[in-house]
Amino acid sequence: MAVVVVNELHGADQQIYDEVNSRVMPGGELPDGCQAHIAGPMEGGWRVITVWESTEKFNTFREGSLLPAMQESGYGDRIEPSVGVQDVYRFITA
Repeated sequence: MAVVVVNELHGADQQIYDEVNSRVMPGGELPDGCQAHIAGPMEGGWRVITVWESTEKFNTFREGSLLPAMQESGYGDRIEPSVGVQDVYRFITA
C-alpha cells in the first residue's frame, strides 16, 4: 500500500536540502519506489513530503541512501527530524 512521508527538518534550509538531495536524487530522478516529491520551507526549517509505493521502499531509501548522505554532508545532527508515515487512501496525479 502507498504511504505518504512528511519529513520536517528543523533548522534546515534550501542549501542543506540541495546538497543532500543532489546525492540521493542525482539528476533530479526519483529514487526507486518514490512516486512524488515535494519540498519547501516551513517555519524554522524545511519540509519534504513524498509518496512511496510502500513503507518498506521508504525505509530502504532512508537507511541506504538518505541517512548516509546526511552523514557524508555533515548534517548528521539533523537525522532526528519529525518523520510521519501514513497510509494513502487515494493518490491522483495529472
